[in-house]
Amino acid sequence: MQAPSLSALTDLIDRAERADPALDAALAALAPSVGGNIAPLRTALVPLARAQAALVQANIDIDLVADELRRYQKYAMPGKPSLQIVQLRKQQASVKQAALLARQAFAQATHAFLRESSLTAPARRTPTDFTTLWLGKVIAQVAAG
Repeated sequence: MQAPSLSALTDLIDRAERADPALDAALAALAPSVGGNIAPLRTALVPLARAQAALVQANIDIDLVADELRRYQKYAMPGKPSLQIVQLRKQQASVKQAALLARQAFAQATHAFLRESSLTAPARRTPTDFTTLWLGKVIAQVAAG
């Protein structure tokens, strides 16, 4: 499962806030259960997309800090770690904590979105996986036409 990119999510948020007709057409095609009433679905989509964007950004930050820490630890002398490595480890811990909070916020936004949009996740799929894939489909449909 590949999460949508940060730029695609930002574009989706912008389109939802300005009530883009292409987004409305994509939402109507992907959520026929709303019966043409797209406005509540569009308003419920914005917090979900923001939470997904925060989660994607947190994962990017984790990768950046981990790469930098690996780079400095590779040539570190055995024994007491340098001040820079200690600071990078603290930064890594804070970034991981932020990612956990972003993941929790995304789960809460997912449940709120499913409640407000009257969409239901399939029985064998977690709600977060379903909404991640659904957001990807919305982004692909908007980009296609």
